[in-house]
Amino acid sequence: MIKGWKRFSTLSPRKLAAMESEVMARLRTVNDSLLNSDLATLGRIKNLVINEDQSVSCDIETPSPVLRQNAQWVEEATKSIKELPWVSSANVSIVPGATRNPQAPRHSTLAKVNNIVAVSSCKGGVGKSTVAVNLAFALHKLGGRVGLLDADIYGPSLPTMISPEDRAIRKSNENPSFVVPVNYHDVACMSFGFVNSKAAPGAGGKGAAVMRGAMVSKVIDQLVLGTEWGELDYLVIDMPPGTGDIHMSLSQQTAITTAVIVTTPQKLSFVDVEKGIAMFEDLKIPTTAVVENMSYFDCIHGHRHYPFGQGHLKELQNTFNIQHTFQFPMSESTSNSADFGKPLVLTEESPEVTEKFEALALTVAEDCVKLKHLSKLAPELLYDATRGIILRFYTTESAKEIVLSPIDLRAECRCAACIEEFTGKALLDPTTIPEDIRPTAVQRKGNYAFAVVWSDGHSSSLYTFEHLRRLAELE
Repeated sequence: MIKGWKRFSTLSPRKLAAMESEVMARLRTVNDSLLNSDLATLGRIKNLVINEDQSVSCDIETPSPVLRQNAQWVEEATKSIKELPWVSSANVSIVPGATRNPQAPRHSTLAKVNNIVAVSSCKGGVGKSTVAVNLAFALHKLGGRVGLLDADIYGPSLPTMISPEDRAIRKSNENPSFVVPVNYHDVACMSFGFVNSKAAPGAGGKGAAVMRGAMVSKVIDQLVLGTEWGELDYLVIDMPPGTGDIHMSLSQQTAITTAVIVTTPQKLSFVDVEKGIAMFEDLKIPTTAVVENMSYFDCIHGHRHYPFGQGHLKELQNTFNIQHTFQFPMSESTSNSADFGKPLVLTEESPEVTEKFEALALTVAEDCVKLKHLSKLAPELLYDATRGIILRFYTTESAKEIVLSPIDLRAECRCAACIEEFTGKALLDPTTIPEDIRPTAVQRKGNYAFAVVWSDGHSSSLYTFEHLRRLAELE
């Protein structure tokens, strides 16, 4: 009997087991088209109960409450179970899956955040924050538990774009080391503009934050890891414009699931967006969708106009294999909603644009399911005092394990202290590595690397997944 099933019946165990097998056989006909498998094989069937009156009930554990497939699964599962001649009735329900982030430490504030979505652009003024805010509230509107982080320290916009009654940042009652995010329409919101009122006009002051890059990265880490996010299906991060230390820090600290890139039709914006997509590719963060904002407008005569040209979405699709693109119109209602502190998707001002944001939210939700499934195939780096460094690699069909000596892995470090950055010349003499060297800490960094601290005091080793795979091929 599968874990999570219940039996409340005087039927014989053999008879009940046979009936359960029949029900499971029927449920194997209900497919998850996102993962090309059936619900039973994916382990989604929970709390199966067969009663004495031969009624059947069970739960389907969904990977996301936002998915449009949820209602379809209930309908198909109910129909399939009822096709068994002995079933008197069937009751199938959708239940949320456990919120867990296997890439976050157990006591991290991100430990119960299922998916992290970065909304980014390499060029300011393209409407990135508008897209991020409306995407977050669209995900919530469709049933998700959502958080929203404004990661722009120099010019936070979230305090202007939402209007919560209480903007105060307070310490958590459960853990005074953390702060509680601002609640707006049941979305957990955090911004430097709430912490420092001088950083954002909407938060009660004027002026911008002035600080160096290292301090900015530290503040970002505090906003992300010091906020008590709780259980979330999605944490949407409104990234600052450009590519730099903040993006790298966020990618390492949060293990971003996917990215949404925002652009406009102009050639300059297209060139910058290419840089942004390439950056995320280097960090092993896939891009789910590209949003071309301010793409067109419809005049009162019913004609569609493209004041900045037809844009470059087709080129992006062909160059980077982007599967999903969205064109958003120039919209007065979108602009007004941001100025007046209420996301457009919470109003009835522009149903057409709201539908586009909801379509974007559904696309993000579906892609997150696929990507989280694939993330289970990420390599592992472990240390065993008796065996050494253990590397494990997975595919959908097989698994491979190799063992390295700690000395060999230490010698493969490619940090600036071990390899000359511009010439590639080795700075580390392998003969100087202590024979008893061992890792004292191993931490996964985002979707692309492991950071290792060594017993010789070296603390800047970063081994990318690709580097480890190359080492495995040499064994």
